[in-house]
Amino acid sequence: MKRLAVALLFALSCGGQAPAPVRTGAAPVTHIKHDPHSYANPEQARVDHLALDLTVDFEKKKLIGSATLQVSGRSQLTLDTHDLTIRRVSAPYTLGNSDPVLGAPLMIDVPPGARSVTIEYETSPNAGALQWLDPAQTAGKKQPYLLSQSESINARSWVPIQDSPQVRFPYEATIRVPRGLVAVMSA
Repeated sequence: MKRLAVALLFALSCGGQAPAPVRTGAAPVTHIKHDPHSYANPEQARVDHLALDLTVDFEKKKLIGSATLQVSGRSQLTLDTHDLTIRRVSAPYTLGNSDPVLGAPLMIDVPPGARSVTIEYETSPNAGALQWLDPAQTAGKKQPYLLSQSESINARSWVPIQDSPQVRFPYEATIRVPRGLVAVMSA
C-alpha cells in the first residue's frame, strides 16, 4: 500500500538562528529597521522560539491548533496574521484592522516576567501559504496532499508570527494528520 506524505514544508522566515550580530540575548534589538511589509515590532519585543501544535483537517482545509512563542523584550508583542481565526491567547490581546495585503496585526500584552505566550487559532481554507490537493490531483490519486509555501509574506496566513526576514528563530512542531498519512517537515 502506498502512502502519500503530507508535506508541510515550513519555509518560514524562522528556519534557523539569527546571525550573531542581530541576537543580543534578552534585550530588544535596536538596530533593526522597520519592515514596511510587517506589523512586527522586533526592535521592542522579539520571538526567540516557536512551538507549534497543529492538526490537519483535509475536509475543512484548515490547520487547527496552537503556537507557543517564547519572547524577549518589552511587554507588547506584535505579530503578523492574515485571515486567522484567533480562538484564545494566554495574555490580553487586540486584533487590529485587516489590510487585504498585510493582514491584521495581533498585539499581545505580555505580562511582566512572562517568557512565552500561547495562541490557539485556525487557518482559513484560503490561506495563501497552504496548497491543498484533492486525491485526484495527486500522482497516486488515493490520498490528499498539503504543502506550505510561506514566501514572501504568506507565513502569516498559517501561523501568527513576526513575518519578516530579519526575524529568525528555531522552532519545533507536532503535526497530527489523518490515519495513513505522514507529515514531513523541512526547513
